[in-house]
Amino acid sequence: MYTKLTLRIEKDIIDKIKLFAMTNQQSVSSLTENLYKEIIETESPEKMELSPIVRKYKGIIKNNDINDREEITKYLTKKHK
Repeated sequence: MYTKLTLRIEKDIIDKIKLFAMTNQQSVSSLTENLYKEIIETESPEKMELSPIVRKYKGIIKNNDINDREEITKYLTKKHK
């Protein structure tokens, strides 16, 4: 399904985009769509490089599906015995 998108871009850039699209026998819409597809594929989480901070802390937090309410109850019961 195609939907309209309105962009605000400087006029001189729009003129260059139109010229580029025409030179490459593409519409501005298809050119724009292809550029965004390329950006999305290139920047997908699987392909993104992790920053040094993220690499440092990656894997520290384990998801053990802990029931927080149960853990709080255990802690408070133990504390107030």
